[in-house]
Amino acid sequence: MKIALTFTLVLSAVIAFAQLDDSDFSDQVLTIGIHGRTTCQPPESSLRPIPSGDSWEEIMEKTNAETIGTGFVYQYNGEKYVITCEHVVFRASEIKAYDSAYNAYELEYVGQDTFYDLTVLKFKNKSDASRFASVKLNTAPTIPGTLVWSVGYWEVAGTSSRRVGEVIAGNAMIESDEVVAGKIDFIETTSRLLRGYSGGPLYNATGEVLGMNTKRHNGYDKYYTLQSSTVKRVVQEIIDYGGVRRAYLGLRFSQSKRANEPVIIDAVLDDSPASEKKASLLGSQIKSINGKTIINIYDALKIMEEISPDTEVNLKVSNSSSPIKIKSQTIDNQRLKQIAEYAIRENTDDDCLDIVEEGTHVTLIRSNDVEMNIETVGFRLNEQDYLIYCLNDLVQFGTLTRLLGLYGRLEVDDHKRHYSPIKIRLSPTPNKRILYY
Repeated sequence: MKIALTFTLVLSAVIAFAQLDDSDFSDQVLTIGIHGRTTCQPPESSLRPIPSGDSWEEIMEKTNAETIGTGFVYQYNGEKYVITCEHVVFRASEIKAYDSAYNAYELEYVGQDTFYDLTVLKFKNKSDASRFASVKLNTAPTIPGTLVWSVGYWEVAGTSSRRVGEVIAGNAMIESDEVVAGKIDFIETTSRLLRGYSGGPLYNATGEVLGMNTKRHNGYDKYYTLQSSTVKRVVQEIIDYGGVRRAYLGLRFSQSKRANEPVIIDAVLDDSPASEKKASLLGSQIKSINGKTIINIYDALKIMEEISPDTEVNLKVSNSSSPIKIKSQTIDNQRLKQIAEYAIRENTDDDCLDIVEEGTHVTLIRSNDVEMNIETVGFRLNEQDYLIYCLNDLVQFGTLTRLLGLYGRLEVDDHKRHYSPIKIRLSPTPNKRILYY
């Protein structure tokens, strides 16, 4: 019985593989080349696996690029855009796309979202867009066991680089610290993501794109793709509004990293939509948001990401017998600055008293009156694996506070290599995950 089942699965894979040919996506997938970076930049991370026998160096020599990734073409409102991961083009001063014949096309930024690690680009020369076709995004729920192909950069010979696998979970939420940044809306697969595959599409057997390949689990044979429904929403909001719109209540949710601890509202920011209800909210356990039960902080994250700004939010908390209604606002630049200032000034025990923004510089004031110009903000998993961003202003600091709060701390430094960071705890209580909305 097991032999027959194995033969059936292998036969199905062979048939499906034959149905997905390079010609099915040759005008949809692009190699993304980065030519130079602006000011500070993140070091290489071992979260980007380097398998033996890949063609990385050969492509580097042909394109003269500093690094490469993958992207795909998506059409919205009659215009064609190139979608890839933010970490692929992070701080790039010049971005070029290469087709299967390695003809080069200049790209420019439209916008990005750090949480979802997604960047939208467009062709500098509008006529170049006509050479390419848009992918078809399949936004339906993905079924476990579905055969899939992660497609990466083009080989120098003009053939595709791709790996076959199957879906493990169709709507995965990553609760482990072993995967940095974004935590929700993933498809988890066994389809390997090699170095340079980031930003590429995940195809099914009929040539539809199920999502954007993003990351791998550190140390496990699990690979994560941001699902197409989220890609579509994020891309369209970036194009229409300049960025993803998120609801703002002025609350900080927190939860101990120990098991079975409740999610607590441990801060209510001043002059926020929730400030008038502070007495009922502060210190209370959050039980549900808009009728959806909250068991852990990732539930709160998932629900809040789905709420549009300027809508009423119903919170059920332990300190009130009836739901508390709050009219949300938008997490705009002013609110991000407020989050940044609150996060820093609350944590004097970390030898950090204040943060000052002067023009394009951010200065950290320490308790011994030493001033330190912050160049980077990041989070370290271990000695090899880390996520690091350059810092320009308090708006970005607030963005990164929200992004990295689920790890409970930030690490700031004035060294590009991020070797001796100062750790800023994001909650007065150690070992807590926090989330600002």
